[in-house]
Amino acid sequence: MSARKDLVELFEGRPGWRLEARPTPGAAPLWCYVSDGEIEYSVVAEGGVIRLYVMATDRELVFRDADELTAWIRANHDAALSERTQRPEGKDRFRRLFEWG
Repeated sequence: MSARKDLVELFEGRPGWRLEARPTPGAAPLWCYVSDGEIEYSVVAEGGVIRLYVMATDRELVFRDADELTAWIRANHDAALSERTQRPEGKDRFRRLFEWG
């Protein structure tokens, strides 16, 4: 699995995480962790590695894979990996509007 897909699996649906486009054409999108209206972390998969930028320290960390990133987040900010919210995705939600019981 690619690092980008690993990030989708890791962050999609988790509170505080959102996917944001970057202004540079062709650049990979960023996953951002937002707390109290401020971005704390941004994460991108590029060039075969995963880069985590920590806003508070202006520091970038590089990980070989999503497992290393997950271990770092668990050790440094476990709440950033809280349980996913349970909500139906678009097609399922639309389909349920028309289900007859």
